[in-house]
Amino acid sequence: MMKKIIFNGIKNHKYDLILYPAEFFELRIQEEIVRTDEYKSSFVYVEMDFNRIKATLKDDTEELAFWEAALRSMAIKKRGSDVLGFLQDDAGIGLLLLDSKMEGWIRLQGRISEFCRLTIGDISNTLQKGTRAFVYPACLKDFVIPKPNGEEKST
Repeated sequence: MMKKIIFNGIKNHKYDLILYPAEFFELRIQEEIVRTDEYKSSFVYVEMDFNRIKATLKDDTEELAFWEAALRSMAIKKRGSDVLGFLQDDAGIGLLLLDSKMEGWIRLQGRISEFCRLTIGDISNTLQKGTRAFVYPACLKDFVIPKPNGEEKST
């Protein structure tokens, strides 16, 4: 349901945003992984889960106010290189902050909180429980790859 509401808002130019469909967003993620590896850069991958966010809010009105504030702050504060898209199975919205570190997401979180404070109050719990963020390639730093002979190699 939330995907449809957001999509209609974008279609009617309520938000100055472009959100990729899930299939294309997945391709953009793969493209950015290749680019990041090639140029020894980094990006932040953020997931904003519809169900987790909804579970932290009082009602549908508060949920709509949250997404209104979140999308408006992203439209105003995101850079032209940042990428937004729907997640698989309509689970939420994904965000790629290109050539960025976790500080970029922390700043955007602050802006979302600021916009929400005006309408629904403190949403720090909502952002903590409803979002996940990773820096690529740092998120792979301690990833263990099993070798065929049973030994493990840390990257």
